[in-house]
Amino acid sequence: MSLMNVLLNIDTSFLDRVFFHERVRDYIMFAVIVLATLLIKKRLAVLLTRISSRIAARFSYVKHRETMGSMLFKPVERLLQVIFYFFAAEQLSGILDSIRFRRSVQSHQAIEISLGDVTDHIFLFLFILFLTQVVTRSIDFIYYMRLNSAREEKNLSKQQMLPLIKEMSKMLAWVMCGFWVMGSVFHVNVPALITGLGIGGVAIALAGKETVENFFAAFTILSDKVFQIGDTIKLGDTEGTVERIGFRSTRLRGADGAALIIPNQNFVSQNLVNLSMRDDRVVKVTVNIKYGMSHGQLTKLIDQVRDTLMNTHPVKGPVDITIDSFDKETFQVNIAYHVPHPLPDGLQLNAVKRDINLKVFELIATFGQMGTAVGTS
Repeated sequence: MSLMNVLLNIDTSFLDRVFFHERVRDYIMFAVIVLATLLIKKRLAVLLTRISSRIAARFSYVKHRETMGSMLFKPVERLLQVIFYFFAAEQLSGILDSIRFRRSVQSHQAIEISLGDVTDHIFLFLFILFLTQVVTRSIDFIYYMRLNSAREEKNLSKQQMLPLIKEMSKMLAWVMCGFWVMGSVFHVNVPALITGLGIGGVAIALAGKETVENFFAAFTILSDKVFQIGDTIKLGDTEGTVERIGFRSTRLRGADGAALIIPNQNFVSQNLVNLSMRDDRVVKVTVNIKYGMSHGQLTKLIDQVRDTLMNTHPVKGPVDITIDSFDKETFQVNIAYHVPHPLPDGLQLNAVKRDINLKVFELIATFGQMGTAVGTS
């Protein structure tokens, strides 16, 4: 007897038997979908990730293949699992709908809900959550490619704007996710909620006044381009190199390597000096010298200090030396010299200042009249 005849002679009535409100064929279909999901979810996720590469092909996808796979694979895999498990659960809808929960709210009212309704809402919540993760990871990937492109082009404006655009896009995606969940899963009246938030937004803005000010200050910094990533700036007594411009704050890296986190509002409300916009910078040293030095010795000392600094790399002229502030026991000698900005490769400003201060100390100490020295720049 052929295989076809055997299959035709199989009694299929067993598949139509009903157990606990479901046919046998539905139980089999449930098991097949669950098993198939466990077996093919990774392969299908890889396939979908490769298909999405066509969209990213124009952005040199081959170069970023590994990065794209690591960013998108997991959320795509979770999304596929939720979809397939939902279809599997639908095969057992008879059982799930037959299980009901009743709760009395008042003496004459009661709320009744089935397990099927609960399951549907759980799957919908997970679907929205993982779909939003796919969207946000896609935003991260686009940001990664654009940032690399901006770095290759040395486009500082793009490097500043891209982190802000990325964070705003992801925030918008999660806000839309929240409204979707509230409207579809919890059946909240979203238009009425948005209207209420519009009224309450004034109170929120007043409560978070500093956060709102810092947020708009970030746009002022980026639009006016008062400084860019990589610039060396000075705000009051704080000086450092700009590393990142965020929603609330800007991060600087100080000369000692410390990270300085400064609220954006400070940059638009205080006087700011962009040291990167000038070719050189002035370094000042104030020295207190004891009385007892003759006019000739003082003149000789000033000439020696000027000659020494002019012959010290990377100092550039002019070197200004003035006498000021005659106190009871000492008088002040102010020394001002210029160094190029940025400094030549391999040189650090603190190291240059230390070497010059040591040379000035050595010259003044030879006269035996050294008091105290204070360095400024």
